[in-house]
Amino acid sequence: MRRSPAVTTLSAAAVLCALTGCGYNPFEPAGTTGERAEANAGNPPEFGELRQDIFDAMLSADSVTITGDVQAGEADLDELFDGLDEDTRGELQISGALDGRASEMSFAAGGSSFTQRAVDGEEYFRGEDFAALLVSELDDEVAEAVDEAFIEEVVANAWVQFDDAEDPQVFSAEEFITTWRQELDGEDIAAMQASSETVEGQPVWVYSADGGDSEFVVAAEGEPYLLSIRDEDSTYEFTDWNASEPPQVPENVITLDEIFEAIAEEQGWPTDGLGGEDDDEDGQNQNSGRNENAQNQNDEQDEDSGP
Repeated sequence: MRRSPAVTTLSAAAVLCALTGCGYNPFEPAGTTGERAEANAGNPPEFGELRQDIFDAMLSADSVTITGDVQAGEADLDELFDGLDEDTRGELQISGALDGRASEMSFAAGGSSFTQRAVDGEEYFRGEDFAALLVSELDDEVAEAVDEAFIEEVVANAWVQFDDAEDPQVFSAEEFITTWRQELDGEDIAAMQASSETVEGQPVWVYSADGGDSEFVVAAEGEPYLLSIRDEDSTYEFTDWNASEPPQVPENVITLDEIFEAIAEEQGWPTDGLGGEDDDEDGQNQNSGRNENAQNQNDEQDEDSGP
């Protein structure tokens, strides 16, 4: 089936998909999920019958933690780090708010990693991961002059804050779920085999396709949340529904301007203009203040020299 969504890192955006939910069926028998579970014990409903309930329930949740074992190519990490093969396996984790605005996303594979965090309207990138990415994005001439070890020292134990992020959020569980909602439709659903099982004491419905290469485990009691997905070589687990802790504001924060200023000072380059509009505005305010003070002093002198 192979439906693993890709993850784009620095832009904090990834897969944008249209919803393709099934229409409401007024002839569907009423009943809560718990009642359906009891009624279908040993005889699970077809996935198509539950599809809308499953995705409606998940997209209505406040938070969730998703952990996955995926290939670097599926997370675009091979494009960000030289020497990292797309087949290298790594771990993806998304936690916190479903919409990505108070959540954290990380991926690590082959010794390379990144971690993004969005909280209180700000976006942060873990400093240890940021140094290698920054060097890879610099112009060749600048990259040759700048020592990566120096950048690592500057951002050590810090989180890099992106001040210009218009809509601070990480690749979210909502985007991940929406992608699967789009993909699981039509023939894929019709071909699924269903069974009732118990996993760690919890009744579940297990839906498999592609001769068992793809498997979807759904809670048979309470809300019909997905609990796990296995899609060929990739696996994902969903835990902490409505109980995934949001990240905290990092204690040690450094901005991009501060990083570039540190690099410039270390290289002996001019730092004029690195502060951006805020510095220009501050300079204008300071000049305005100095002009006003000078005018006040002139007025006082005129009064003293008057008749």
